[in-house]
Amino acid sequence: MKIKSFKTALFLNILLFSIPFESLCQFRLAEPEKTEYRKQEINWGLNFSSVKQRESLKTDSSEYFEEMTNGTLNFFANNKFWHFNEFKQEQFSFSAQAGPLWGRGSWNDSTKIQEIDADHRIAGLRGYAMADYSYRFYYNNQSYTMVKLNGWGQYDWYRQSSEGTVTDSNLVVSGYSDVTKGGKWKAGVDARAGWGIGRLAPTNHIMLAEYILEKYYSEKSFSQEEIQVLAQIIGKVKNNREIITGHITEKELIPVMEFLNQRMFLLPKNIEANDWEMGEFLPRYHGNRVEFGPFFQYYNKEPDFVYGGYLLYENAKYINRKWNRNLSTAINYNAYKHNDWILGEITLSWSNYIKLKSQFDFGLRYVPGLEIAGEEVNFYNGLVPYFSYFTQFNPKSRMDLKLAWRFASDEKLMVPGPEISVSVYRSRY
Repeated sequence: MKIKSFKTALFLNILLFSIPFESLCQFRLAEPEKTEYRKQEINWGLNFSSVKQRESLKTDSSEYFEEMTNGTLNFFANNKFWHFNEFKQEQFSFSAQAGPLWGRGSWNDSTKIQEIDADHRIAGLRGYAMADYSYRFYYNNQSYTMVKLNGWGQYDWYRQSSEGTVTDSNLVVSGYSDVTKGGKWKAGVDARAGWGIGRLAPTNHIMLAEYILEKYYSEKSFSQEEIQVLAQIIGKVKNNREIITGHITEKELIPVMEFLNQRMFLLPKNIEANDWEMGEFLPRYHGNRVEFGPFFQYYNKEPDFVYGGYLLYENAKYINRKWNRNLSTAINYNAYKHNDWILGEITLSWSNYIKLKSQFDFGLRYVPGLEIAGEEVNFYNGLVPYFSYFTQFNPKSRMDLKLAWRFASDEKLMVPGPEISVSVYRSRY
């Protein structure tokens, strides 16, 4: 069979990769609405990142275009909070970072008088802050209302050196050289409201329960109901942590070991403190949900204001302690003062957990887009394979690596090129 289209090939690959993992998925989460998960963590450390970016601004009398690959090395601090229960799913995060900035690229500034085309280098400092909040209120086990707010700001102070050519209105070309100092402020706000059906329930405590039973009672087999009952006991202990006062591992383990001995009638065994202290991953989920609603975005550069509506479907499967499969599909209608856009996004990924220490994520994101310019409609598509690795050196020290490469049929949709981020940091939870 000859595959004639990119979309057909992508669909077949997703299908072929999904089937083997789906056949393994026998996990059933009893009463996901009763799952309670509460956690706060504060992180601080160093982050290196590099990404290719572009900016453009077009008016009736001028057109400016810039493309640059930037690198930053930042000290960062963030505060993250999750609280999920029967009636709500609440998340909040705040982060701030600052450090040196460098980069190189090209820019073009065209007016009726002249056109400058130059390569440039920058070096300076960058400061960045972001806050994100979301809240899902459940009327019943499945139906909910959602609000989400995200705001960010970034300031760059830098020295820029440019070398190139300038062409005047008489088409006379001459050399161009300039060194400037200045700053650039960027800020944005994303707000949306939505309604949905379904629930993604965190399964972190189930993973820990499975690990404890497999490691310390490998001679026995346990039902999913027994694993989930132990996970509830683990959850009651971890949900009561307070980040200000901290927690004592030996005291937290007492009710867990008593439950194993007195309620599950297992021989008393000493659970190693390291097993209890590790496994502090971000929430991993099991379940489905469909969500839709309006949104608006403001950005102090082009495009400055976008509004529209979105439809989102998410499906996460806890296959076993070692594997998760995640699927997300979304479609947005974006109204803008120049052209409207209909954007889709399909993301398929897997997460592999090594004991309670490390996590590998790998996946593929496909982004089709329709640009609606009056009676003219243009189709673009992009593809982003990505990989990430998270590991815990010890209960307080961690590393996070993220790699991605963006492929696009046109830069109007996304800027092609690599993305890299490496963080080494300390945590308190």
